[in-house]
Parts: sequence; C-alpha cells; structure tokens
Amino acid sequence: MKFKIITLFFLFSTFYQSTIDRRVGVWQIKNGILLKNKSNKNDLANYYWNEFNRIFPQKLTKKYIKRIVLMTDGIDEKTGALVSLNSRNDKWQLEIDIKDVDLKTKDKRRLHESVYTMVHEFGHLLTLNRTQIRPTTKERQKEGELYLTLEGEAYKNSYINRFVNLFWKGNLLERWDTIQKKYCYTEANCVEKLYDLYNNNRSEFLTDYAAESPEEDIVESWTAFVLRSRRIRKPRTIADKKINFFYQFPELVAYRKQIRKNTRKYLH
Repeated sequence: MKFKIITLFFLFSTFYQSTIDRRVGVWQIKNGILLKNKSNKNDLANYYWNEFNRIFPQKLTKKYIKRIVLMTDGIDEKTGALVSLNSRNDKWQLEIDIKDVDLKTKDKRRLHESVYTMVHEFGHLLTLNRTQIRPTTKERQKEGELYLTLEGEAYKNSYINRFVNLFWKGNLLERWDTIQKKYCYTEANCVEKLYDLYNNNRSEFLTDYAAESPEEDIVESWTAFVLRSRRIRKPRTIADKKINFFYQFPELVAYRKQIRKNTRKYLH
C-alpha cells in the first residue's frame, strides 16, 4: 500500500525553503512572457526563462509555467525544481540554481549538466501536469490502483501510471513504501535507505536519484531518452527498457527531436 505523504514531499518542502533563503529573485510569467520587477536581475531572469521556453515545447511551458525563481545554494547541491502552485496542477513554478545551470560557461561538463537539469525539470512538467494527474482526496493507494502522487491521482493512461505498472510492480514498490513509513522521518535515514534500495537494484535504475521515487525514476529515464543519441536496440536491463519506454509515444519522440535540436549548440 502506498501513502500519499512520501519522500518527495520532504525533499520538495526542504528545497522550497532553501530557495526562499538563498533566492536571487522571483518573477511572474504571463502568457509565456517574463514580467520584469524592481530587481536588478531582470536581464538574467529573462535570459534563463527565454532559453527554457525556447528549448522546450511551448505547448507546455507557455501554458503551465507561471513563475520562475532564481536561487543558489552553491555548486552541485540543489540544482533546480518544478513545483505545482495549486491542486489542479495547471500552474507551475520553475526554480533554477544559477551556479549549477550555467549556459554560458566554457566548461563542457557544466554545460552538459546544465542541460541535464533543465531536461529533468521539464520532465516533471510533462509527467505531472493536469492532463496526467487529477486532484484527489485519497491518501492511500492499494495494489493495482491508479498511481498516487503528491500532486494527485494519475490517470489510467498517463505516462507515469503506465510506467509504474511496468517497472514498479510487486516487491520493489513494497520495499520503497516500507522505507517511506519506517525511515523517512529524517532526511539522513531516508536517503541512506533509498541509496540501499538503489544499490540492491542497480540494473533497474539509471541513477541513484531515480530510486528516490517513481516520480524521479520516470524523469531520470525521460532525461536519458532525450539525451542519448539513439534507441537501445537490445535492452539488457530494466533500466534500458525504461529509456525505450518513451519511444511508444509519437508526441514524446517529437519532443525529443525538438529538444535535441534546440540544445545542440550546448552539447556539441
């Protein structure tokens, strides 16, 4: 049985606090346009927003993203986030750490990690927006029921519900749920046990962060789908199959093509 109060809530809540403590500024987005304010960082915010909006399908960015927060907690800590601003999942806040996401650096590794972060955060918008998740008062998900996220209940044919049904069935979801209930009262205990989950199932996860939750797993898999040069012809592991999962959706294949084209100058 899965509970709605999950690790993801703990991580998002602590990260959101960090953006308040170390934020550079907050800007509203209206109809895909950044609204300037009294900050002296308007040009910087406009640059980040315009690049994000240019790279990713505006069918989603313009429709859903209503606020952008620039912040920093130093290098390689919290790199970004995407947070729903209401229960309908039709208004979202994009958060970017300006030390980690640097699109003007000459450091190729940092450039790749910057693009990686943006593709990852867009993946949350893709998999958790109102067409994928509906509001619910349910707090528990029984075996075989529609997947329950912090944002609500997944539609039957949503990307994440299909993904969970394929890759998080049975013992894996049960072990993950046990970690949430027994160990996630502190961040340290939670992270340690989730890392153990990753180590014990390395062939199933692309990264250790993917073991944080099905929400992070699908987004890490989405990111690999976008950034890998081609489809895996002979997938040998479940992690490989997770990358190939997205090729069944023509719209996602089209998004992949668009994003790769729009990030080419950063990755080549």
